[in-house]
Amino acid sequence: MFKLKEVKINYMIEPITISDKPSFSWTYLNGSNSKQTTYRIICSLEDGSIVWDSKVINSNRMTNIIFEGSEKLPSKSLINVKVIVTSNNKEEDTFITRFETTLKDNEWLGKWTSIPDNFNGGTLYFRKQFQLKNKEIKRARCYICGIGYHEFYLNGQKVGDKVLNPGVTNYDKTVLFDTYQIEKYLNKLDNVMGVEVGYGWYGNRKLLLQMYIEYVDGEIYEDHSDCNHGWWVSGSPVIDNSIYGGEIYDARIEKKTYPNWTSLEFQPTWANGWMYTILTQVPRGKLTPQEINPIKVLNTYSVKTINRIDDKHLVFDLGQNMAGWAEIKVEGEEGSKVTLLYAEGIKTDGHVNQLNLRSARCSDTYILKGDGIETYAPRFTYHGFQYVEAIIEGNAKIIHLVGKHVHSDIKVVGKFKCSDEILNKLHQMAVITEQNNQYSILTDCPQRDERFGWLNDVSSRVFQSNYNFDMDRLYNKVVHDIYETQDELGRIGDTAPYYTGGQPADTTTVSYLLLALSAYKYYGDDSLVKKEYEGHKKWVEYLLTRQKDFIMDYYYYADWVPPMTLKNSVSDGIFVSSMFLYWHLITIAKLAKICGNSKDFERYTELSKLSKLALNKKYYHEEGYYCNNTQCENAMPVWLNICEDKNKAKVVKHIVKDIKENNNHITCGNQGYRHVFYLLCEFGYEDLAIDVLKNKEYPGWGYMIESGATTVWERWEKEMQNEMHSFDHPMFGSYDAIFYRYFLGIQIDGEGANDITLHTIVPSKLNYAEGEFNSIKGLISVKWEKDLDNKEINYVYEIPTNTLAKLIVDKDIISLDGKKCNGNEFVLEGGKHILKTIL
Repeated sequence: MFKLKEVKINYMIEPITISDKPSFSWTYLNGSNSKQTTYRIICSLEDGSIVWDSKVINSNRMTNIIFEGSEKLPSKSLINVKVIVTSNNKEEDTFITRFETTLKDNEWLGKWTSIPDNFNGGTLYFRKQFQLKNKEIKRARCYICGIGYHEFYLNGQKVGDKVLNPGVTNYDKTVLFDTYQIEKYLNKLDNVMGVEVGYGWYGNRKLLLQMYIEYVDGEIYEDHSDCNHGWWVSGSPVIDNSIYGGEIYDARIEKKTYPNWTSLEFQPTWANGWMYTILTQVPRGKLTPQEINPIKVLNTYSVKTINRIDDKHLVFDLGQNMAGWAEIKVEGEEGSKVTLLYAEGIKTDGHVNQLNLRSARCSDTYILKGDGIETYAPRFTYHGFQYVEAIIEGNAKIIHLVGKHVHSDIKVVGKFKCSDEILNKLHQMAVITEQNNQYSILTDCPQRDERFGWLNDVSSRVFQSNYNFDMDRLYNKVVHDIYETQDELGRIGDTAPYYTGGQPADTTTVSYLLLALSAYKYYGDDSLVKKEYEGHKKWVEYLLTRQKDFIMDYYYYADWVPPMTLKNSVSDGIFVSSMFLYWHLITIAKLAKICGNSKDFERYTELSKLSKLALNKKYYHEEGYYCNNTQCENAMPVWLNICEDKNKAKVVKHIVKDIKENNNHITCGNQGYRHVFYLLCEFGYEDLAIDVLKNKEYPGWGYMIESGATTVWERWEKEMQNEMHSFDHPMFGSYDAIFYRYFLGIQIDGEGANDITLHTIVPSKLNYAEGEFNSIKGLISVKWEKDLDNKEINYVYEIPTNTLAKLIVDKDIISLDGKKCNGNEFVLEGGKHILKTIL
């Protein structure tokens, strides 16, 4: 059946945040081998007037088609969208959807308000009562920028389920505002709106708000944040809040706002601690609609065990290292206090071990109001933890505790399962570790006094992220965050937003370019490449000023955190840095080609060739190894294609030899290990890759599991240390990519998954594997299983409609779709395909 499944606009379903020319992408229901031959997109206003008609386009394109209307779209407007497609089998289908445009820059009439010299430490309540007419409402929207973080309330109800909103940025460059649909929260006449604002990453509390309510008859009521004019501000029961420190919530203060501070029954006065809002300094950043995936509470973990140290100290083990917070139900006398300490480990005396948190307090405190069973969870902080120690002061008891898993609401698009439960466990560890570090930026860890967007980590992480998550929206933000770290010399920062690290960044930050290239390959987003190309180019040009004969003159991190107890584990920093220069050159050449910049493409291609020659001349030894013969030093030039084809197998043998001499351990840090795993699978050593992953001896991933890990570690040791020891660190999680790329065989290239290759590697150590990747074009699934009795392997491949995939088979083929065939390369159309080979 040739039928459209969904249409996304700027990679969202029916968004209400569009500010400029949107893009359109769609997918089909799986199961058809029909091919799209034409498409037509019609965009119209509510009155039916057409703002863009693409006309019939003879094309099978279905990703990132840009709106090309001649006029700018009106603001705060509903745009109806009709997508019409036809197939080579004379089928036609139509999909109706819509989007809304947001405020224009010059339409912000509200004033920035705050109260900087009062209620310090806690969150602020902003409140206003307003009256509507008793008429039918057609549409109601509220545009809010409440920074650091805010939550929005109407008539006693929280609007939506977002938390820690909006996303973190460099507030001197960009400030995100959010859009709320509020029709269902409004009363007919009298209403109250309220916004609670905490410090977040901004370190201040400011509010800008505009509300528009459109009646069916066309009349519009609007309201704006302002000083006075009915706006009040107060402190709140959250008397302290910070990202690293946590929250202190004094529930006794709720009595001052009974029954609810955003209800009509409550009236703010000076007598009960309220005052008029005042104006505050305007943030310097550009107001920008938030289009990234919001942060939400997305899962709940129950307690596995409780260790009652004494009547006042209870330690809860949730059985999973996570990011988020604990929610408690507690009962007791007014003024009693429960403090929650969050940690990743336990001391020998049974208390939680917070040694690796360094200066971060990572605790939440709840002071009871003494009113039956009370429920509390923080809302303006988050923690990384598996264990929670509750310290009780006064007469109180904890009735219930759960862990709330909080992260950016990014869809998981990959699945993997095989006959080996340790590999399955490692897969789940990689996924949840990545989720724990998706907080509107790609953080390095979720627990200590850091949580920054380290770009050298992302250079490794991106390979598993591309398979596991729908990263289209977040990649756009992260790439622009990196651009905003750039200075006039082209130097970017090591972190984005730039909070710490060097400037210039370490050369391992090729992630700046890789994220844009990934957006093109996986989501068909050439607009990001074109928008950010000049920034990419400036960074590469700066790097070229720091080399002589293509050998870099600096590095900071190189192959970071190798297992130091293994022999020959430390790779030469300048060597690694110079490898990454080459990687930058070949990647910027690809980006230039996407941009249609043939001059730059030719220049960078030629420079990459010269770099390749220089690196081989300086570092390659005729004995078949590079530099000092570490695994990283050998793996990078082979994977990056610096090594001559005739020498690759010889170099890989040195890697294999070193792995075996180190008792099946990889000696690399956070950059080299991913290259090693890929090469082992490329050159027929996939069983050795499995042995390395499962190795229970220190150091390695199997050792993590043997030590009780549920997430991937930053270091290799299980004994907690103070300096740098996160147990929830995704930089070592890209081993997971080999499960998709090799054990399933799904390889993505071209624009928007246009070039799909299925080349399944079947390890002798596995009996079956299955999984899927929900690409921008639709679901790609692979399942294979060995038939040991008949000495056969049975494969099932599923290809999205309107998509072709190249199948490469290494084994002797018995049949493909029930037919005998010759050769080992085939083109598969959309639908399900069955392959049988000799075992």
